Amino acid sequence: MRHKRSAESILRRQIRGLIFQHSFQDPLRAETVCKLSPEDILAKLAGPIPVQVSDVPDVMKGEVLVDSRGQGSFQR
Repeated sequence: MRHKRSAESILRRQIRGLIFQHSFQDPLRAETVCKLSPEDILAKLAGPIPVQVSDVPDVMKGEVLVDSRGQGSFQR
């Protein structure tokens, strides 16, 4: 039986997981902050699977990804 998700969906989930894995979680402000630039993300994904620049979310280093107010980049 094959997996129901498409290859693009799986790749997007892997990229988001990588971003969260290399992020800073601030317990005082209850937010998660990105520590990678788009170039860093592409460098970490360099491997057997070809990754397009358009596959990487438009997040910058220092950007709030998730916060308690629901205004983070990944919450919109």
